[in-house]
Amino acid sequence: MDLNVIITNAIAVFLDPSTLLLVIVGTFMGLVFGALPGLTSTMGVAILIPLTFTLEPVQAIGMMLGTYVGGMAGGAVSAILLNIPGTPSAVVTCLDGYPMAKQGRGAEALGWAAFASGFGSIISWLILVILSPYLARLCTGFGSPEYAALAFFGLTIIAAVSGKSIIKGIIAGLIGVSLSFVGVDPIWGDLRFTFGNINLMSGISTMPALIGFYSIPQILMSCTDKNNTEKVDIKLHNFVPSLKKLFQSMVNIIRSSVIGTIIGIIPATGGNIASFLAYDQEKRFSKVPASFGKGNEQGVIASEAANNGVCGGALIPMLTLGIPGDSVTAILLGGLMIHGLKPGPALFLESPDVVVGIFTTLFIATVVMVLIQMVGIKLFIKVLNVPVHYLTAALVILSLVGSYALRNNFFDVILTLVLGILGYFMAKAKFPMAPTVLGLVLGAMFEGEIRRSLKMSAGAVSIFFTRPVACVIILIALTVVVTNIVKAIRKQNEAQ
Repeated sequence: MDLNVIITNAIAVFLDPSTLLLVIVGTFMGLVFGALPGLTSTMGVAILIPLTFTLEPVQAIGMMLGTYVGGMAGGAVSAILLNIPGTPSAVVTCLDGYPMAKQGRGAEALGWAAFASGFGSIISWLILVILSPYLARLCTGFGSPEYAALAFFGLTIIAAVSGKSIIKGIIAGLIGVSLSFVGVDPIWGDLRFTFGNINLMSGISTMPALIGFYSIPQILMSCTDKNNTEKVDIKLHNFVPSLKKLFQSMVNIIRSSVIGTIIGIIPATGGNIASFLAYDQEKRFSKVPASFGKGNEQGVIASEAANNGVCGGALIPMLTLGIPGDSVTAILLGGLMIHGLKPGPALFLESPDVVVGIFTTLFIATVVMVLIQMVGIKLFIKVLNVPVHYLTAALVILSLVGSYALRNNFFDVILTLVLGILGYFMAKAKFPMAPTVLGLVLGAMFEGEIRRSLKMSAGAVSIFFTRPVACVIILIALTVVVTNIVKAIRKQNEAQ
C-alpha cells in the first residue's frame, strides 16, 4: 500500500470521534477488569464481542484492543496497592510494587507502571508495524523441543524471584510444579491426582490458583496481623517520572519490551512468562541486585514493560498467519471472523484499510491507557484509606466471584479457598508465592513438551541440541543456573 494512503487512513481513524470514543471506553473497561482480582482482559474482550456486532470492523477491533491493552496494564493497580495481582501477568509487579507502597511510594510505583506499560505497548507496536511478517515466520517454526527449552529457561528464573532464601524458593516452585501434574496425562491420557473428582480432570486453572495464593493469604493476614492495619502515608508529588529517570531506565524499558514482544509472538506463552523473564534479566544486569524485592522501581518497570509488550507481539502471528498468540488474541481472531475478515497474509492484501485501522487504534489505546492511569492515581491510592474491614469484605467477594466467573464452576471457589489456606501457611513460613505460580504455569508446559520431544526422537536427548533455537535457549538457561550457584557460594563464603 502507498505510504500516502496509509497516512490518510490512519488520520481518518484519529479524526473519527465515534472510533475514539469506543477505544476510550474499551480501554477504561480493560483497566477496570485488570485492576479487579479475578477479572481479566480475556473476560473483558469476550464480553464485548456480542456488543460489537453492529459496529464497523475497525471500531469493533479497536474497542477490543483497548480492553486488551488496558487489562494487561490494570493488573498493576491492585498488585502495587494490595499485593494482589489483578492479572496473572502482574504477579512479578507485586515483588517490588507492594514494598514501594509500604514505603509510601505507591503513587511513584503506579506512575512507573503506567509509563512502562505505555512504552512496552509502543515498542511492541513499532515491532508489529515494521517487522511483523518476518518475526511471525521465525517463531512459527517452534516445535516441542523449542517449547520445552523455553519452559526450562522459565523455571530457572525461580532463583531470581525467591527472595532471601533460594531453598524456600525452590521448595515453593516444586509445590507449583506438583500442582501442575493434576489432571489428564498430556501423552497417555491417564487421570492423575484427581481423586475421582471430575472437576480436576482439566487440572488446576491459573486464575483460582492466583487468587488463592495471593488474594486469600493477604486477606487472612490483614485480619490476623495488627501490623497490616497500619496506614501508610503515600506521597503524590513524584508520581510522574522525570525525564532524567526515564532516560536512565530506557535500557531496561527497551530490553523488557523486546522480551515481551518476542514471548508474545510465540503461541501459548503469555505475559506472566514475559514478566518473569524480563525481571530476571534486569536483576541480572543491575548494579544493585540485592535491592530487588525490596522496593526497586526497576523491577516494576521490567514487569510492566514486558507484559504490555506481549500485546503487540501476540498480534503478529494472529494478523499475519491467523494463529493466536494467547487467549485474548484467540477471542480477537473470532471477532475479526465475525466481521467477515480472515486473518492471514490475505488480510494485508484484501483489507489494508482494516490493518491500518488496527495499528492505529492500538496506538490510540496505548496513549489513552497511560493518560487514564496517570489521572486516576489520586483515586487509586484512596483504596488504602478505606477501613480494613470494609476493604477485606470487598476483596473476599471480588476474589470468590472472580474465581467462579472464569468457568462458572463453584468448584473453583472451593479450590481457591483450599489453595488460599495453603498459601496463608506458606506466607507465614516466609515462603515466596511467585515461584509457586511460576511452577504451576510452566510445569505442565515443560512436562508435556519434553515428553513429546522425546517421543519424536525415540527417547534421544540429542534432539534438544541438534535444533539450533532449542540448543541456544538451553545453553542460556544452564548459564543462568551456573551463575546463580556461583553467586550463592560466594555469598556463603562471604558470610563465613
